[in-house]
Amino acid sequence: MWFFRALGWLLLFASIAVLVDDSITALQTGSFRLVAAGELWYRLDTGSLNLLQSVIQRYISVWAWDTIFVPVLLAPALVVLFVPAAILLLLTRKRKRQRIF
Repeated sequence: MWFFRALGWLLLFASIAVLVDDSITALQTGSFRLVAAGELWYRLDTGSLNLLQSVIQRYISVWAWDTIFVPVLLAPALVVLFVPAAILLLLTRKRKRQRIF
C-alpha cells in the first residue's frame, strides 16, 4: 500500500515538473504548448522508447502498439502523469475512522 502511495506522489511531482517546464518554455517562446508524453520520453531516453516499440510490435502485436501505446504517447505528458497519480493517491488515501461512542 505504501509503495503505490509513494508512486502516486512521485507521479504527481513529475506532472508538476512537466507543467513548470511547459510554462518556462511558453515564457521563452511566447506560445503555450503541452509536450507530448512520447516527446518527453524521447528526450529522456531514446533507446528505451525504441526498445519498447520493437518488443511490443514483435512479441505482442502491431495492433496493440498502434491502438493502445501510440495514443498514450501522443497525449500530453501532464495528463499521462497526473491521471494515474490522482487515481493512486485517491485509492491509497488514509481514511478517518469514525468513532461511534
